[in-house]
Amino acid sequence: MRVLFVSMVSFHINSSATIQNKGIVRGLVDLGCKVDVLTLKPLECSRSYDRSMNDVDGLIERVFYINHDKKYTLVMAKKTKKGVSSRHKKGFGGVFQRGRHLSKHVYDSIAVFDAQKVNVKNVDDVKMDYSRYDLIISASDPKSSHLIVERIFRGNPDLSVRWIQYWGDPMLHDITRKNKWFNPIVKYRERRLLSRADRVVYASPLTLDKQIATFPEFSHKMDYANQVYASVPSDVDESSGRDDDVLRVGYFGTYYSATRNIMPLYNSGNGSGFMLTICGASDLTLASSENIRIMDSVSYGEVIELEQDSDILVCICNMRGTQIPGKIYYYTSYQKPIIIVLDGEHKDELRRYFNTFKRFILCDNNVESIRVAIEEAKTRLLERYELADELTPKYMAKKILG
Repeated sequence: MRVLFVSMVSFHINSSATIQNKGIVRGLVDLGCKVDVLTLKPLECSRSYDRSMNDVDGLIERVFYINHDKKYTLVMAKKTKKGVSSRHKKGFGGVFQRGRHLSKHVYDSIAVFDAQKVNVKNVDDVKMDYSRYDLIISASDPKSSHLIVERIFRGNPDLSVRWIQYWGDPMLHDITRKNKWFNPIVKYRERRLLSRADRVVYASPLTLDKQIATFPEFSHKMDYANQVYASVPSDVDESSGRDDDVLRVGYFGTYYSATRNIMPLYNSGNGSGFMLTICGASDLTLASSENIRIMDSVSYGEVIELEQDSDILVCICNMRGTQIPGKIYYYTSYQKPIIIVLDGEHKDELRRYFNTFKRFILCDNNVESIRVAIEEAKTRLLERYELADELTPKYMAKKILG
């Protein structure tokens, strides 16, 4: 089967969506599919550009790029890399940066879709024959990925290719959406997109239930496929070659205060007998200490090294909503204990769901529960972990295809 995979983020972008997409592509190839990719041309000057992210090039047949719209630089989510141009430091460059921040703030306040929507129309300039595909899969986030395929069908009314939408996050119930005053408009646009797909797949069973309740008319074509590891699993514990015997616990991911509560994990490290590393983007300013290391976002390659050097990996669930952090699944490629810190109004449902994998150590988001979980993980450092079929790219792709 020949598949066109569509995403607004290329495989050179350091984001959780990229890791999700790599899992999908690996799974499709494992099933014997021939995969082409249609994506936005990556900006090498962007802070999120990371060449080390792209380890699936050899699996992809052809890549077609959509060019950026000039207006995108005014509302783009990521700034350019530090040191790209001294103009950005002062003078006109500083004014431009402030203007960009203001433009993005205004856009986020009034827009239904992400800023990359302005690039969608440029798919018209891509010269390719869509009829040669048996299937088109669009994957979000960002949600404008689905708009690309919507525009393709609008411009090719006789096209009869099957369209599957994979949603990392929904639209109306996305917990990161800041403004709720235009909920009716968001719901209308989401309904319109869902109506045009042949199949709609979500990343979480909880999100699936929520979406069925919100759009019952589409329940017959809705399903879920959890995310999976995106890299080749390791057969060894990469941290076993260290010279010291210090227990290393690592959290690697974003921890914005409106989404995840990092403080219980941070406080659990104070005065503890382990070394805690917290690495990722946040609106909080946490202080490092003798046994706590706080780091900003780093490249994908550096994150992999930090993960490999850790004895125990920690994931924290969101404080609300039904979305599940993809890191939980990505970590299963390691021979290490994985602690999931449960939180939010759905934590009991999440506990039942994660227990089905028989792979994770679960705890509540408080200092005492986290410390108990770490003590349990210490007893399982030498344990061998079998990778469940449900956590493989091939299984994910099967679920998406239906």
